[in-house]
Amino acid sequence: MSTSPIPTIVAQEQTGILERVKARGKLICGVDGDLVGFSEVDQDGNWQGFNVDFCKAIAAAVLGDGEAVEFKSLMVSERFTAIQNYDVDVLMHNTTWTLSRDTENEIIFSPPIFYDGQGIMVKVKSASEDNQPELDSEPETQDIQDPDESSDPVSNNNSTDPAAAPPNTPEPPDYPPADSITSLVDLDGMSICVLEGIGLAHLDAALRELEVEYLPLSANNAEQLFADYAADQCDAVSIETSQLAAWRSGQPLADRHKILSPVMSKEPFSIVTINSDDRWHDVVSWVIYATFYAEELGINQENYAIFTDTSDPEIAKFLGLTDALGITLGLAPDWTTQILASVGNYADIYERNLAPLGWPRGLNSSWQDGGLLYAMPFR
Repeated sequence: MSTSPIPTIVAQEQTGILERVKARGKLICGVDGDLVGFSEVDQDGNWQGFNVDFCKAIAAAVLGDGEAVEFKSLMVSERFTAIQNYDVDVLMHNTTWTLSRDTENEIIFSPPIFYDGQGIMVKVKSASEDNQPELDSEPETQDIQDPDESSDPVSNNNSTDPAAAPPNTPEPPDYPPADSITSLVDLDGMSICVLEGIGLAHLDAALRELEVEYLPLSANNAEQLFADYAADQCDAVSIETSQLAAWRSGQPLADRHKILSPVMSKEPFSIVTINSDDRWHDVVSWVIYATFYAEELGINQENYAIFTDTSDPEIAKFLGLTDALGITLGLAPDWTTQILASVGNYADIYERNLAPLGWPRGLNSSWQDGGLLYAMPFR
């Protein structure tokens, strides 16, 4: 009696993702592809961003080459399916780790790589608008005035009145001063653009508790949300603070948009992998911890090479100079050095991609600086 052949998908699962990535020679990384600061393509066609660098970190650890990555842009609705069907090896899509996602989608979450939360950004007068000099109530007139010259500043194109404005020039919106809005309570009576669903629920719960009356204007995607806000359909906008900071960074008058605190939700973003491959999950998790620990040790992309002759046993072990901690993970002894050479430590990744958005690290600081980033011991 002949035996039935083993289905291909079962053979793939038995092989494991780590082995498949090595055999393929590249990592397939699922990203959004249109998130400023996190994952986007620059004018030269190169991928860049915080999530992009973590994809490169994994490729560097596994393959010794941080550029050996194929990026796949995924919509929110297809991101988990891409993991379940093995279309991507890892998912870096600003995905919040929640109980329901962790137990219902055949996926597993890595240690968080970014702590975010839903916030609110409100329109205020920019610094340039707030510091405009006041005009004299009775501006000086010329000594000699042509009696035929109209005194109407609109009809008189040669008027020297500094208060005069060209015809058909719209008045700038009358936004409140920045110092007049310092907390969520100051939003009373305002209209707020917000994503429908959980975003609206978070907003409503936070403002209801403060007894703040507001008018919600819901949208079903971030693009429409910011379009409505930019068109002055609402006074404020609510979504994750990282997206608020990213959108604000691209505006000509960035200081016209003020992000308030505190945040209204907890949104720990993690890397997602399939839950049936523990070894691959371990690889991804320890790559993350390596970026944390390198910062703790003061080793970064600029100085890692000077530690090759270190006398510090802890650093020597971490860099694979005296111990091969990566062997049990299926990695080369110098896998942490490869990460540092490719993208650096966590601070390097953050400063390169997210600091330009004007958003402080806050909770995304090392535990040594009061943040939540804490590497498990490398021993």
